[in-house]
Amino acid sequence: MASETPRLRRPTRLRIVDDVRKSLEDAILSGHMQPGERLLETPLATQLGVGRTTVREALLALERDGLVVNEPRRGAFVTRLSPADASDLRMVRALLEAFAVQLARDRFDGRLIDELSALVGKLRACQLPDDFPRLIQIDLAFHRLLVERAGSRRLLDIWSALNGQIGALMLLGVERRHATIDDVLAYHEGVLSAMRARDPDLVQRRIIDHAIGDLPQSTAVRESIVQVLETLATRDFAGSRLPPDQSPDQPDDR
Repeated sequence: MASETPRLRRPTRLRIVDDVRKSLEDAILSGHMQPGERLLETPLATQLGVGRTTVREALLALERDGLVVNEPRRGAFVTRLSPADASDLRMVRALLEAFAVQLARDRFDGRLIDELSALVGKLRACQLPDDFPRLIQIDLAFHRLLVERAGSRRLLDIWSALNGQIGALMLLGVERRHATIDDVLAYHEGVLSAMRARDPDLVQRRIIDHAIGDLPQSTAVRESIVQVLETLATRDFAGSRLPPDQSPDQPDDR
């Protein structure tokens, strides 16, 4: 039997489990490993030139990220988002990111805009489908900057826990909607334009519209999210936020 073309690059870094996890993640997000595909430890270990224990630990990390699901007595599989899961994730992402903008509305500055602009430039250089894993990482970095600017460690933790599933959601969106790099750029450039105009309401609308998209009852969902944000806008969260010059990733020395 002819050997198949390897779909995984061999790990090279000292942190071997991290590198195996990244190799598997890239294969999943590039579509080389399809949703629902079974992930067998022994063949993966052989392809990657590592032990089964290393592969097992990497798969557990991907399970925590939401890219892999373990089924009792069946093993590990690439996560297949159901329509209901995808809808839930899109609504949660819209709410979290729009709320982050709500908290950060007085924190837009030139440094943030420059960082966002640099990421849009990196997006512009991506080519689909080969650069899809890179595109997802750039997209997540773009949105992470917005969430970080809210100054809430807890909000950042909750949002970060969804990153793997957001990557799977983006892959699903590209496959089903046949989105192009121009579509991805148009959205991010729209958010950046609203940031430059110092218009947080427009930033929120563009984030919500993009996340909600063509969901069933999308108008009602948008209105519900906006209503929640309007209610939260009457609350004073200033005491729970970090100073504008401190990232949620930085230790609080107070």
